[in-house]
Amino acid sequence: MFKISAKGVYGLSAILELGLNLSKGTMQIRDIAAAHGIPQHYLEQVLVALRKAGLVKSSRGSQGGYALARPPSQIEVYDVLACLEGELEVIAEKHREGALDFYWTTVESRMRKVLDMSLEELILAKQHASRQFVYSI
Repeated sequence: MFKISAKGVYGLSAILELGLNLSKGTMQIRDIAAAHGIPQHYLEQVLVALRKAGLVKSSRGSQGGYALARPPSQIEVYDVLACLEGELEVIAEKHREGALDFYWTTVESRMRKVLDMSLEELILAKQHASRQFVYSI
């Protein structure tokens, strides 16, 4: 079943941070962790999973770190969450009622549509939301 745990939230936060800092090249784990209050050793595990899924790439050395493996327009929120949390399934297949199967399928479809937002769209939404809450006295 699809649940968004701390692992999913941390992974999506890390991907967002890499997308927001795309022009800077690679980012070190400690900088990503500090920006989002993520335990560094846990973030390492999350980034390894994202690297294996082809969503981020890593480089070694003093200037090494992590970067997006594809352009933000080619990475979907769903891909990040499915990598870390598993495939979307609202109700486990064995618990579905035959009479309501059509309903659960519709719920999954609508949730998938929301999660199909690209990282590029997420970055734009974040930037837009940040501009809206600037208060001046």
